[in-house]
Amino acid sequence: MMNSFGLSVRLLLRQGRSGSLWMLLAGLVVATAALSAVSLFTDRVGRALERQAGEVLAADAVVSGRQPLPSGIAQRAASMNLASSAMITLSTVVFSDAASSLFDVKAVSAGYPLRGALKTAAAVGVPDVPETGIPAPGTAWIEPRGLRLLELEPGDRLILGERELVVDRLLTYEPDRGGGPFMLSPRLLVHLDDLQGSSLLGAGSRASYRLLVAGDERAVGRFIVETRPMLGNRERLQTAGEAEAQTDEALEQARRFLAVAALTAVILAAVAVLLAAMRFSTAQRDLVAVLKAFGAESGQILRAVALLLLWLVLLATALGGMLGVLGQEAIARILGAQMSAPLPSLQLEPLLGSAAFTLLLAAGFAMPPLLALRRVPPMRILNRSLDPGSARDRLLWAVPIIAALAIPVTQLGEFRLALVMLGGSALLAGLLALAAWGAMLLTRRLAARASGAWRFGLAGLSRRRGASVIQITALGLGLMALLLLMVVRGELISQWRATLPADTPDHFLVNIQPDQYQEVRAGLEALGARQLQIRPMANARLLEISGEQPNEDRFTGQVNLSWIDQLPPANEVIAGRFWEPGATGQVSVARRWADRVGVDLGDRMTFDSGAQRITVEVTSIRDVQWNSFNVNFFLLLTPEAGDLLPHQFVASFWLPPTQLESLDALARSFPNASLLDVGALIERVFEIIDQVSRAAQVVFAFTLVAGLVVLLAALEATRDQRR
Repeated sequence: MMNSFGLSVRLLLRQGRSGSLWMLLAGLVVATAALSAVSLFTDRVGRALERQAGEVLAADAVVSGRQPLPSGIAQRAASMNLASSAMITLSTVVFSDAASSLFDVKAVSAGYPLRGALKTAAAVGVPDVPETGIPAPGTAWIEPRGLRLLELEPGDRLILGERELVVDRLLTYEPDRGGGPFMLSPRLLVHLDDLQGSSLLGAGSRASYRLLVAGDERAVGRFIVETRPMLGNRERLQTAGEAEAQTDEALEQARRFLAVAALTAVILAAVAVLLAAMRFSTAQRDLVAVLKAFGAESGQILRAVALLLLWLVLLATALGGMLGVLGQEAIARILGAQMSAPLPSLQLEPLLGSAAFTLLLAAGFAMPPLLALRRVPPMRILNRSLDPGSARDRLLWAVPIIAALAIPVTQLGEFRLALVMLGGSALLAGLLALAAWGAMLLTRRLAARASGAWRFGLAGLSRRRGASVIQITALGLGLMALLLLMVVRGELISQWRATLPADTPDHFLVNIQPDQYQEVRAGLEALGARQLQIRPMANARLLEISGEQPNEDRFTGQVNLSWIDQLPPANEVIAGRFWEPGATGQVSVARRWADRVGVDLGDRMTFDSGAQRITVEVTSIRDVQWNSFNVNFFLLLTPEAGDLLPHQFVASFWLPPTQLESLDALARSFPNASLLDVGALIERVFEIIDQVSRAAQVVFAFTLVAGLVVLLAALEATRDQRR
């Protein structure tokens, strides 16, 4: 009896000079290399962009709670050589000799911020500069509007609890400004020792305690995994990837776009593997017939073919993996200098996924034609016209169809997107096959009228009708994939950028009082403000959800509310129904907030603003496009409910750069209002888009190589007929 293992090795060595075997191996290598390079590179880019998003936390990870955090958490971070900084935030009244006002006080220890940088100015109207330190003990950095509220100048003194502090600098920028632009109270930044010595942290204080952690990516990941089980019910761990709503969608679109770009190379490689496997299977029929004549069984042939394919997969995984590592390093060197943040170190975990894809590719596209070899009859030695195929074997062609669906699903992670991509490819393949079949019928007629070389060439195409149709379809799919990246890529990038038009709101004016509404609107319109939205806003405490107190682990209680009589732009109702004008006692909740707090349609929520208590019913849940930079809120009330609450107004708008000085003058005429510039955040979104565009160009090189392999495989498939 023949040994299947030995037979597979002999087949591999004997057919080493076979063009079809090399094409089969080349297709698998290209697919592995493309997936490996793209997966490794996009993994590094994604981690770099997430680290940039960590500036919103001022750290890579933050542990927070309503009580002082266990000392063991900081000790664990230190044992892993991670940088850490302690923070306490508290809303409290701050006093000066002339006035008093409610402030959001932030007390920090040395090292803050661990990601990003603070910016301060020496005085009002003086350009701000990045800071490398924090306020010294006995001093404070205050927001400009806080300076106006307390009627102070730099160098004056203020009172924080039992501490008297000197106003040292004006705080103009914090990377982790909590609450976005809608913080009602101005910020006061002080040294941690000063707040701890102010007697404001006694029993009953509503301080929030945080530990900021940053450092080596692997160490941070280990810290996150080991710390989560240590946390109590009232403690929370947040990572950089969870921090920023505005860039979350851009990062997700980036990953999906690069995954689709890489998938085009895989589709081409799959076509090459299928063509090469068909050619290899045809070439081995005589050999299999001889082996069966000498006693080989179908089961032995099947095992030998499977082992042969396994050797090819192992070779392709090794070669493709090495090429992928080299390819991603070349990409990183080309694009690394253009990245706004350094790329993290290489992690090889994505190679495991690429190896799994290679195995799926081989099993799905190479196995069906190779399995047909087990049915080759020994009589083929005498009669080569005997066809080993059967109806049962034809059912095996369902395997490539299943694999064609499984590969996009696993690569993209979305069944619907994968189905659209596969459906489009299948439709195009069907049209190409139909057109190719019609062309073959036409060549048969043309061959009868042609002469010389044209006649022999057209006649050859007509005789190899089935093979020619397959070749034309394969090459057509290859060209489709190339055109997808050459033409559609630019269109996709343009459409993506169009989601943030040139006049995307880049300024917010907050704390506008009701009696200033008309004057502010008129002033902004006179300056040429576009996309102007002015919304009412109130701050209230959530008391009850359907008669039960909210879970403090999920929500601290304070929330910003607004009200409107129709659905605002950049909002889409995904559950329930938004109210008609004139409705009363209703609230619409953003999906992200609803998931976090645990509310659903029909729940009744009670809020207390201090001056008024209201109860409303949840009648709709919205998906909010946070990256639209409009004035968006987690909670929207019907107007009659909101009008009962003490409130202010918030404006968002875009202004021509030539009007910025006039805008500053307008803002100074309303001392209570604060002007916020979010242009830098918008630029970050555009940076992500540009980086993805450059990365997609590199992916295009892998697609070109895959297209070349398809062409060679198509030529190799009909080499014998052309001899």
